[in-house]
Amino acid sequence: MSGVSSLIRNRRVVIGVVLAVVVLLAAAGGWYYYSTQYLPAQAANGEETIQTATVRRGNLVIVGSGSGSLIPSAEVDLSFRSGGRLAEVLVEVGDQVQTGDVLAGLEDTDAQSQVTQAGINLRLAELQLSELTGTPDAADLAAAQYQLASAQEALEDLLNGPSAQEILIAQADLATVEKQLQQAQSAYDRVSWRPDAASSSQAMDLWSATAAYDKARANYEIAMADASGEQIASTRASVAQAQSNLNSLLDGATAEDLEAAQLNVEQASANLAAAQIQLEETIIVAPFSGTVTAVTASPGEMVGTSALVTVADLSQPLVELYLDETDLDLIAVGYEVEVMFDALPVEIFKGHVVRVDPVLVQMEGAPTILALATLEQPEDSSRWPLPGGLNASVEVFAGRAENVLLVPVEALRELAPGQYAVMVMVGGEPQMRQVEVGLMDYAYAEIVSGLEQGDQVSTGILGTE
Repeated sequence: MSGVSSLIRNRRVVIGVVLAVVVLLAAAGGWYYYSTQYLPAQAANGEETIQTATVRRGNLVIVGSGSGSLIPSAEVDLSFRSGGRLAEVLVEVGDQVQTGDVLAGLEDTDAQSQVTQAGINLRLAELQLSELTGTPDAADLAAAQYQLASAQEALEDLLNGPSAQEILIAQADLATVEKQLQQAQSAYDRVSWRPDAASSSQAMDLWSATAAYDKARANYEIAMADASGEQIASTRASVAQAQSNLNSLLDGATAEDLEAAQLNVEQASANLAAAQIQLEETIIVAPFSGTVTAVTASPGEMVGTSALVTVADLSQPLVELYLDETDLDLIAVGYEVEVMFDALPVEIFKGHVVRVDPVLVQMEGAPTILALATLEQPEDSSRWPLPGGLNASVEVFAGRAENVLLVPVEALRELAPGQYAVMVMVGGEPQMRQVEVGLMDYAYAEIVSGLEQGDQVSTGILGTE
């Protein structure tokens, strides 16, 4: 490892030496060309051999110019999810609203009813689940036990048939009503010759006695007859059902019953949530604080799902700005901007670029840079917030250097990409000196190091002082 490290260090030294040699050769080559080719040519042409400029201090600003317009930092068109009759509009254009404010509402009678019914269904499902999971009520348990005892007694009576006492009672009841029928028949026979016999009291007594006899005869025949298979099967089923009901109370619900009841509760809860959402969708609520910029309908109108209210946040407006594609190197996020609106020509607003679109747009057939910049509220501005849509002229400051050393760009000699030198007049003779360059525009360059204020540098052009 130490050998490798030594080799790397030696290689770095070699590379550094080579670079230094390259720079020196370039400088020497530049000086050779300047002294042996350029100056003699100038002299042969009868021109001044050396033109100079004085290194001075000044300010250098790199600016990209464009146009733009003022847009809200946020804007939304609000509408209903489904149509209906508009019940109320609570705002007008220009109103200030806060997050959550109700702006408009549809008639919601049906939606309210659906929420109420869904709430009832959920409560019923919860009660059913509670009954399955809770301790059985004493009254319910007693009722189930009584139903089982009654069903068992009825089955036993069917299987055993009528008792001797039941037979004797049935015979006595039949004999009694038979005697009453005979007496009623005899009384009617005595008046049956009369024209109004059919409507007489004797006729009514005969009808009642006949009905009582038929009923007693039927009861007697039932008491004397054996139970049928269908009767026995039906009564056995009643006993089984009563026993099952009692067991359910004593043992509790099955896993399947509990799962079904729980699913019913969940379904009812989901239905209630859906009904509440539908009710909420009958109103329009402000999603953020801002200004109402449009209202397109009035109460009583039938409306659909198109935009009804528009809300914009004008408290922190943005400038949508456009620059020519050739200014791509003059704009980036964070750069300062100065904005002058056509409607407010005496005020200059400051801000910063917050977005540069990665794709150029076509403006009047030309590729154009699209960007967004924020604006700072001036302390002395009486027109804030500004109305959206204002047209503006925009300057983007790609660089700013104040009280720095400046030389004309004609004085620079490029040795390699990003490396420069100048010809400095020393004792009337030009000497090449490598310099570090900062900002540069079409006319001047900032000298970070390599020169002093007052130095004379060669430009090779007339009238540079």
